[in-house]
Amino acid sequence: MFGKCGECSAEISDSPDFLVYSCFGAEFKKYHNCVKIFITGENIVPNFNECDYAIGFDDIKFGDRYLRYNTLIGRNVAFINERNIADELINRRFCNFMYSNFNSGEGTLLRQEFFHKLSEYKHIDAPGKVCHNTNYTVADKLEYIKNYKFTIAFENSKSLGYTTEKLFDPLKMYSIPIYWGNPDIVKDINPKSFINCNDYDDFGGVIKRVIELDNDNEQYLAMLREKPILENSYLLKQEEEYEKFFINIIKKGNKPYNKDPRNFQSRKEPKPKKTALFKIKREFLRLFGIKIKP
Repeated sequence: MFGKCGECSAEISDSPDFLVYSCFGAEFKKYHNCVKIFITGENIVPNFNECDYAIGFDDIKFGDRYLRYNTLIGRNVAFINERNIADELINRRFCNFMYSNFNSGEGTLLRQEFFHKLSEYKHIDAPGKVCHNTNYTVADKLEYIKNYKFTIAFENSKSLGYTTEKLFDPLKMYSIPIYWGNPDIVKDINPKSFINCNDYDDFGGVIKRVIELDNDNEQYLAMLREKPILENSYLLKQEEEYEKFFINIIKKGNKPYNKDPRNFQSRKEPKPKKTALFKIKREFLRLFGIKIKP
């Protein structure tokens, strides 16, 4: 099988020069003498002792070996800023909650708690497995949420830089996200375009804001009309940077980095020298002004 990326072409092989892998399984460890490129759609920081290059969510710098890229929303997201908001959008159903993950991650439990608290104000449609309360299931998520004024958009876990389709899907469909997750989200997303749980001390404040918007058509439509993605966001450069990243790797050729120069990953753990341990302990305690006997 062949493919092209800009000036370069590729062939899938069992003896690759370049190996692209992700965070599921350890099959990649069986391959040697090749450049390893790690790509994740999960909340995982790349391990550069295992990979030569990586693509992930974290806002980190590592020369040309790392690209911050949101794999869950695609390369071209500029269209999300094209807002064509009709007044009729205020006449949709109140809010939806669509999840199948019950308990994997802090956010899974918090969003269920929020669902029940907001439901005290108005009924929320939940067609997914979690808190299911409808007599139907949903085949097309995007088509479904466009019928709602609000979408409960809680990540499975909270981490700097980690933002998934849970936020972007409702933004695409003109449904205001009630978002819990990435503490740095306003570096990339206009804070006037969504409800950010990070801005409130508790869910009571979040629910108060939802009710306010639900009962004020002018405020609600003003939020919908805000362009969600900030002009300086890395998200608007994804398409161009993605291609440049891979072309640069391929042009360098099959030249893996010395990723584990002292062989820490494979050797048996040695007993640390007492002198080294003492120095580490002494420096640590000195940070807190604690003296120890020599």
